[in-house]
Amino acid sequence: MSSAFIAALIYLTAVPTAEQVRVGLFGLFKPEALDIRIKSGAGARLDAGDLSNDHFIAPGDLIRVQATGNRLSILVTDSYGRTRKSALAREARVSLIDSGTFELSLPGKIKRITRGRITLSAEKRGPRGALRIILATDRESAVASVVAAEIGGSREPEAIKALAVIARTFMRRETNRHRDEGFDFCDTTHCQVYRGEDDLSVETGLPVIASAVRATEGQTLGFEGKEIEVHFTASCGGLSATPEMVWGGASDDGYPQRRIACRWCAGTRFWKWQRSAEAAKVMDALSSAARFRLSQATEILIEKDGADGFVRSVTASDRGRRFRMSADEFRRHIGRRLGWNTVLSPTFQIELRGHSYIFRGRGFGSQVGLCLAGAVRQAAAGRTYLEILDFYYPQTEIKEQGSRGAGVRGCEGSGFTASMAPLRGAPTLPCSSAPLHRIRRFIAERLY
Repeated sequence: MSSAFIAALIYLTAVPTAEQVRVGLFGLFKPEALDIRIKSGAGARLDAGDLSNDHFIAPGDLIRVQATGNRLSILVTDSYGRTRKSALAREARVSLIDSGTFELSLPGKIKRITRGRITLSAEKRGPRGALRIILATDRESAVASVVAAEIGGSREPEAIKALAVIARTFMRRETNRHRDEGFDFCDTTHCQVYRGEDDLSVETGLPVIASAVRATEGQTLGFEGKEIEVHFTASCGGLSATPEMVWGGASDDGYPQRRIACRWCAGTRFWKWQRSAEAAKVMDALSSAARFRLSQATEILIEKDGADGFVRSVTASDRGRRFRMSADEFRRHIGRRLGWNTVLSPTFQIELRGHSYIFRGRGFGSQVGLCLAGAVRQAAAGRTYLEILDFYYPQTEIKEQGSRGAGVRGCEGSGFTASMAPLRGAPTLPCSSAPLHRIRRFIAERLY
């Protein structure tokens, strides 16, 4: 038996499949209809109702999925608009044949480019129902998409690497965050912003983000052998907050979360900010949350954490009635009605001036964890991503998921591990991300 055959067998039994994450898409829109097209690649397979998994979707075809109560109405048309197939189903799955991409479109609203497998079902909401759209994609692709969406215009490789480690750690530790809804993460700031491949498409000529994510593949942040609770924020405003301060509760990972004084984001866009909002609209937003009507005579009181200005709680007091909420809850109530750029962080002051409220504060986002504005400044100053992570999460360590290139040469970064020593003269094998037919062809060529 040849050494090539032995190496191939070891490879096939040892290479893991890419770790998958399930992302709930477009949930904020409560969509009734979705259009699916093949953006790139050889095509896809549709499995829904009477349409078996053998039903081929060619590039140029359009799949229109409509919620009808708790069922799906599915129509497949070709590039000329002619009907090819139609079906009713409880659930539908669309899987790419190769490593291509989908274009997903909510008619008249938003488009998104994704890769992976789409699963659709319908929920009975209102007269027509709403679609539940779940994307299953490999974790590293999801990390790259999150990083591209969150990093903004920065192209500092070390800052991007630091964010990639944070995003990957969050995905590994917070799996099943939306378990009751059938997926792991949503595509909003409740979890991590996910916009598919759109933000990566501008990187065709200089793929800085893809390269930085690949350089940290499999790396997560840990403490005493366990992955820790991690977050990131656009700007900490000079002093970070802990998860317990913002959201309450205590983490079970044993890591001593602490506030970090950060001089690196000083003078950046959201170091200090000021916004205003009509008093009547603020009262409408808080009345909806309190479930009783607040008058224009309502007094808004804030409880701060010392001299730094971090808000512990907000109380709306009106004619003997009181409605108390955390700073995070206050920001969400205002954000849903008046926009998320109204109260930018949990560190703020409120002033009633005439018929408007003036909000002044510092930082942007939760102020918890990695400060992106600070990380970019540190990277520009020559600090590595490991130094950046150590600054915002001191005493932590990098955890490597699997060994890179062990056992068989020629597949570095594949996550391949083998308990035996490398074979002498072992052949170069296709990497674990290669399609299965390439691996089969490799074996066939060497056996026959």
